[in-house]
Amino acid sequence: MKAYFLRSIYLYLSFAGMYLTLEETLGLFANGNVILFLLGIDCLFLSFVRWKWGRIFWYGWNGLVFITGAFLWKKVFAGYLVVENCGRKQLGSYYHMTLAQKKVPIEGERGELFLVLALTLLVCVLGTLVVKKGRVAMLALIQMLVFTLELVCGSSFRGSGIYLVVLSVFALWAMGNRRGGKNQGILFSVGVWAGSILLLLAFVCGTLLGPALYKRADKLNRELYGKVQEVTAKMSSAVRSQNGLWGDHTPTADGSLNNYQVEQSDETDLEVTVSEKPEQTMYLRGFIGDTYEGTYWHRIDEDEFYKEFSEKDAAYQIQNILYRYVQKRAQEEENTAVVRRLQPGGEYGYVPYGFQVPDDGNLVGDSYYASTEEELEYSGYVKWSALVGNGPAPEAESEIEEIYREYVAQQYLKVPVEGLDRLKEYCAQYNFGSVQEVLDFVVPTVQEGRPYSMELEPVPAGKDFAEYFFFDQKKGYCIHYATTATLMLRLMGVPARYVTGYMVNDDDFVESAGGFTAKVPDSQAHAWVEVYREGKGWIPVEVTPGYASISSEESENQGGSSDLESQTTTPEPTPVQETATPEPEREEELQPAEPTHPTEEEKQAAPEENGENNGSSKVFATILRVFLGIFAVAAAAFLCWTGILLRRKRILKNRQQRFMQQDRNRGICEISYGLYQMLRDADVCREYTMEDGEYARMMEDELKILKKGEYEAFLRLVQQAAYGNQELGEEQRKGCLGFYRKIAVYLWKHMDKRKKFWWKYMKCYEIS
Repeated sequence: MKAYFLRSIYLYLSFAGMYLTLEETLGLFANGNVILFLLGIDCLFLSFVRWKWGRIFWYGWNGLVFITGAFLWKKVFAGYLVVENCGRKQLGSYYHMTLAQKKVPIEGERGELFLVLALTLLVCVLGTLVVKKGRVAMLALIQMLVFTLELVCGSSFRGSGIYLVVLSVFALWAMGNRRGGKNQGILFSVGVWAGSILLLLAFVCGTLLGPALYKRADKLNRELYGKVQEVTAKMSSAVRSQNGLWGDHTPTADGSLNNYQVEQSDETDLEVTVSEKPEQTMYLRGFIGDTYEGTYWHRIDEDEFYKEFSEKDAAYQIQNILYRYVQKRAQEEENTAVVRRLQPGGEYGYVPYGFQVPDDGNLVGDSYYASTEEELEYSGYVKWSALVGNGPAPEAESEIEEIYREYVAQQYLKVPVEGLDRLKEYCAQYNFGSVQEVLDFVVPTVQEGRPYSMELEPVPAGKDFAEYFFFDQKKGYCIHYATTATLMLRLMGVPARYVTGYMVNDDDFVESAGGFTAKVPDSQAHAWVEVYREGKGWIPVEVTPGYASISSEESENQGGSSDLESQTTTPEPTPVQETATPEPEREEELQPAEPTHPTEEEKQAAPEENGENNGSSKVFATILRVFLGIFAVAAAAFLCWTGILLRRKRILKNRQQRFMQQDRNRGICEISYGLYQMLRDADVCREYTMEDGEYARMMEDELKILKKGEYEAFLRLVQQAAYGNQELGEEQRKGCLGFYRKIAVYLWKHMDKRKKFWWKYMKCYEIS
């Protein structure tokens, strides 16, 4: 029984490690805690498979899981598509193929049920072989196949998952497959000893040996990369003929962020024809990033947009704010621009700034224009930037634009609540009075001392993409500058978005039959920043050094008569090297120590003065092994608990710093957002579409501790802080902070013990 239970634990750790490595490699965004919890229940029931009632429970649990999957087969299929899309995105990002994403039929699906079914099936196939019979070969083979797949997808194996897999399989192998009651005790003792080594080595490997092992894996990554690139190069011509398999032929087509070199062949992606030759760089907007998650920019949720704007043509009006603004100021007729897609696939209809976005049902909220048409024609103004003058034009404004300003302030100032500590601390040092002052600070700051380069090493595991570029790496290309600048602008109170698409230099246009035509190669794929200006809409801001300078204020300072851009030479891409990461001149060979086993001669030569002493020494050795095993487990538990406490302390400190920052109005806004997050985590706050007063009364009804009008008064203070012209006092901020803590303590007191642990140590909220 004890041996069965121990094997079940190791089997669980093996599958848990496999899932963690898959999660890291493919960028899965399923709720891993739920998956690992359900997998743990399955393995727990498996440990009792020796008895009849145990087998009944195990078969019953697996049957329940599969029956649930059968009834929810649509959800399972959608989950499979989500996982496949993650794999496609990783392959596309790593090998620069940009594979098209498959449409997921269920909105918001994350793939939990599919992953649970897949792991449960593996447990059913391997469970009895491993737990009852101690046969580990099949488990090891499956893990090797998974690791090979992950290596092909570009995994660096820097996380703890691979160590859990390798060392748990080692522990199972060490226990062997002996049967019999007497042998079961021996197997349990060996298993405890092997498990102790497992726990200690998992921490050691993850911290000390990780970099050395990573070098080996990274070298193999590079070799596989070259092989796969050769194959994909031969297949590309045939594959691209299948429309829809390949996505946009550009390395910046989506929001993925990594340090791998951008492979550019100068193959023409687009052909742009305009009726009038531009006098500045033309930018074609494609992907728009809304939510930042450390290694990825997510697109805005269209459903969230339409919760705020229920009008049928809201997206059309909002996406054309800049066009309407320029149209009111123009003294000339509209121009035309025709964008032809020369590469199949893709979902973005690249729109030039200052041109009208068509109302043809392809508008995705206020974000991007989705179209797979090979040729799109737009009407608008090539020289739009010269018409952006001082202040918003009253005639360009509308009722929906005024509402949209509030939406922009809520949606496009978001930064991750956790993380970005260094960048938040850096930005909190500065306080500027206008948007232009912020732009004049951010743009040169992200460029100064950070040269343009494509020869980059991979971002270390656990490091944030933007912070690593800004503070450590200090070199990069367009996605690095645009990502970091977007986050800095948001941290300084300026609504901003991350944008990718194409840039077309004015001298690329040559006269043609239809006007002026430019060939746009893949090397002109680019990333930049958008800043929202009241009454004008989203204005592009160039932040990459060596590229055209775009600023919505340059013309304002000159009475609106000059162009916004000062064209400079675009940097040539760095030639592609055979190996992205240079090998060090000397590299220490770290070989794991081979376990030694005494031979039969050594056993016979061992001193055996008498049987009593021999028996007592064996007992002593067993006791010592058990003691060391318990000590190792206790040490590991202590380290884990210490890590949890330190994490809680750090999060509380960072949250307090945000709340008590120098800008009191900004601090009050952070308190409001923190309160929203807390209520949502407590399942109190849900998405409501109602007036602030009605919402406040509803919250006062749910939170019995609040007095009548107390929540409404808090909302009024937040509105003053967010949109008022005067800075609120310190007493008002302390009042908001006291209100926040009052609700936190109330929620804590009305939770069960399980949720209290989650509330205190996982979410790290105040409890007193």
